[in-house]
Parts: sequence; C-alpha cells; structure tokens
Amino acid sequence: MADYIIVHANADGDPDKPTLFLVDKSQHGVRIAREPKFTNTYVFGHPEFVFEDVEVPETRVLGPVGGGLELTKDWFVEARLQIAANTLGAAIRALELADAWASERRQFGRPIRDFQSIEFMLADMAVEIIAAKSLVYRVAWEIDSGADRKRVHAHASAIKLQASEMAGRVLDKAVQIFGGRGYMRENAVERLNRDVRVDRIWEGTSEIQRVVIGGQMRKRGPEVFCGW
Repeated sequence: MADYIIVHANADGDPDKPTLFLVDKSQHGVRIAREPKFTNTYVFGHPEFVFEDVEVPETRVLGPVGGGLELTKDWFVEARLQIAANTLGAAIRALELADAWASERRQFGRPIRDFQSIEFMLADMAVEIIAAKSLVYRVAWEIDSGADRKRVHAHASAIKLQASEMAGRVLDKAVQIFGGRGYMRENAVERLNRDVRVDRIWEGTSEIQRVVIGGQMRKRGPEVFCGW
C-alpha cells in the first residue's frame, strides 16, 4: 500500500555507516520477489523486495549518513509499544470470551466456572492483563513526557517482551477453557492465538529484548527498571 520504502543499508558499503534511504516503490529496479503466506491473518503482508541497480539522490537520505541505527532505535520504541498495546487488546478480548463461555458452558449440572481449575485460569488471566495494562500506560506516559531516550528504549523492550509473552499465556488458557471449540477456526480465540504468536518474533524477538534489557542493566544497573 505504501508509495515508498525505507531501506536500511550501509553507505559506501561501510558497516560503520548504517543509513536509511527513501526509495519510491515504483522506481526502476524495485520489484517484489514473492509475498509469503504467514500464520496470522493480518490484512497486510510482508513482501520480499529485490533491488537491482537502484540508485537514489542524496536528497533521499533519511537523517544523517551513518545515523540509520539510531533512527531505527527510535522506530523500535514506537513499534514495540504498539505491539504491547496490540497484544494487550488481544488478551483482554480472549478473557472476555473465555469468561462468557465459562458461564455459559455447563458440565455435571453447573457452569464450568464453578470448578476451581477454570476459575483459577480466569483469575490468572485477569492478573496478567491488569499488570501489563498498567505497564503499557506507564511507558506510553513516559515517552510522552520526554524521558531520557536510552531509558525509554530500555523500557520499550521490557514492555514488548512482557506483553507479548503475557498474551501468549492468556490465549493459551483461553483455548484451554474453550476445549475443542477453542481449536476451531470459527472461534475467535483460535484466530487470536494465531495472530499474537508473531508478536514474540517481529520488531525484535523475545530473546533480543532480553539482550537489550540485560545490556541496559550492565551499563546502568537494575535501577533503570526498578527505580521508577
């Protein structure tokens, strides 16, 4: 859908000069090799682009030459917060659906929510959600308040890791509460379960977030996460 592509490449082939370039998608030499099908059902895809002898003028450099990595880090802050909010919404929807189903579905003459095994799963889901929601709003407020850039980057990694993995746990419980119905394509929790899986991968895997978080603690100590 976009008219141009942001390309991250090394200027002059120098790995010390990571730079962002604006490239018109209609420009000669730009083509799509293929558009793979993925597990999730998002309306947009992730095509693989090929660049053949593509040249752009200096006016198409985004930011300074060699400044691509720093600009990408700024993008990661917003993208990781967006993923956290997205996974939070999916988890909330899953809890709403599972809660309604637990009241509707009856076994042995009573709603399944009357059984502690179900009630405890619902309770755990609610606690995970309220903790993640508080953290998402806190980090968003921190960004809007103009907090230290490096601290914001660290916190964005933390919330992306926490929220995306939280959603996976909540969706897994929702599928379990629905039983076999939770595995049917016609059920919303089945779709949500597929859709949130990628959030532990893109914009930095969970493992990369741990690298960022661990690196920040080596440089600044635990205070960067515990002192706010």
